[in-house]
Amino acid sequence: MFDLSVLPQKAQEELADFYQFLVERYGKNEKESELQEREKRIHAFFGKFNIDLNDYTFNRDEIYER
Repeated sequence: MFDLSVLPQKAQEELADFYQFLVERYGKNEKESELQEREKRIHAFFGKFNIDLNDYTFNRDEIYER
């Protein structure tokens, strides 16, 4: 595609750095997978703390009995 060997070493390094910048900025597939992975970890962590309180009733008198 591009013949980078005609450029000086410094220019080749700058192009490689710029390419990496573009991949990080516009590489949506990689970022989306990172976001999905993070979301899975968050759901796995907070899933442990889900408690079913549907049958719970609060009795105010009961807290003052102690």
